[in-house]
Amino acid sequence: MSLQQCIDQAWNNNLQLRQSLLQVQQSDINLLQSKAQSLPSLNASANHTYNTGRRIDPFTNQFADQRVLSQNFSLSSGVNLFAGLSNWNSIKANSESLKAAKLSAEQIKNDIALQVANAFLTVLLADELMKIADSQFVLAEKQTERAKLLLDAGRSAMGDYLQVEANRDNESLNLVRARNNKEAALLTLAQLIQLDDASGFDIVAPDFSKTEAKLPAFDANQVYTNALQWQPGILSAERTVSSADYLLKAARGQYLPTLSAFGGIGTGYSELSRKVTGVETQQQNIGSIDGVPILLDVNVPTYALTPFNEQLDQNFNRTFGFSLNVPLFNNLRTRSQVNLQKIAVDNARIQSDIQKNQLRRDIQTAWQNAKAAYERLSATTKALSATEKAFEYTTTRYDEGLLNIYDFTAGRNQLVAAQSNQAQARFELILRLKVLDFYLGKPIAF
Repeated sequence: MSLQQCIDQAWNNNLQLRQSLLQVQQSDINLLQSKAQSLPSLNASANHTYNTGRRIDPFTNQFADQRVLSQNFSLSSGVNLFAGLSNWNSIKANSESLKAAKLSAEQIKNDIALQVANAFLTVLLADELMKIADSQFVLAEKQTERAKLLLDAGRSAMGDYLQVEANRDNESLNLVRARNNKEAALLTLAQLIQLDDASGFDIVAPDFSKTEAKLPAFDANQVYTNALQWQPGILSAERTVSSADYLLKAARGQYLPTLSAFGGIGTGYSELSRKVTGVETQQQNIGSIDGVPILLDVNVPTYALTPFNEQLDQNFNRTFGFSLNVPLFNNLRTRSQVNLQKIAVDNARIQSDIQKNQLRRDIQTAWQNAKAAYERLSATTKALSATEKAFEYTTTRYDEGLLNIYDFTAGRNQLVAAQSNQAQARFELILRLKVLDFYLGKPIAF
């Protein structure tokens, strides 16, 4: 896998990043909900009721003693016209919180990329040290073969041959250690990017031949000034401060009166409702004369249950009005919320300053580390060049029989140490320069 593939793999599997993306979704939902608070509400209701006992039916205004079925249907709506700008400030606060959450997720992605790059370079260094160990083992093998020929020819003592053979075995052990170190570094990288199976995992070594191993032409303060303009963590902290400021304004808005409008429509049905269906003539006894009853024809209306549809039309009603609420005393709840939000604002600002101070320290440390790595690479490169020349001279003298095996081994050990130091310094400088590039907003790539 290349570095970018490792970074992509880490981004896809990192649980902390997943949590931050969930936080972005939550912030997005909170913003949508705060916007919806400014919209009118709309509610529908329906009741199906049985009443028993003596009561007055609300639709007929008649007394009823039997069980009566009644139904109510209504549709109501309300909207806040003014609430001390609390809703508007809440929308702005949630908007800033959403931006802060997105920036926080971006900061986590950048941190993951930097961690992967560090582990990637550790593998490259381990691979370079393994190659050095392998070359030294090959050299020790050749020295052992040569020492055996000299021993068989009677030109060297058994003790010298045994020392050469022991050196070969030590180089073999060093090679095993170097391989194990690379495997451990690969395992660490595989775990960091959360591979399910690390067997057979390896990396694609980039070409560093065109990489400039020198310090950039600016100082730590310039890097810090640049980082303040784009670092997602810093921008996220500033958005959090802005969100807290808007929440403070929203809390203060609760001191002001609120004005809202409401309206609704409704209708209903009752089993007691009757309508006139006709007239019938009935004789009524209005008295008597000399015992003879006096009957009078009277027109009496006839009734029938009012149909459901007609009742809905007859009982249809509308309401509309305004509501003004003036806060006078609410047990100091508003005052407490305002004071708590003031503390939240101060805390957000302090947290922002903490992150800026930490960023300044990190950049100063990164700059110093890069400077030290550059100086170390320069020194180890010179030392390696001198050691290589010295070892060439040592090898020539040893081949001519003018130097014993102990001095030759010491010279070879010095060469191995110089090669290892130079490799470590080179990869360390590359990493330190990539860290500076990270703070300058450049993508991490080799």
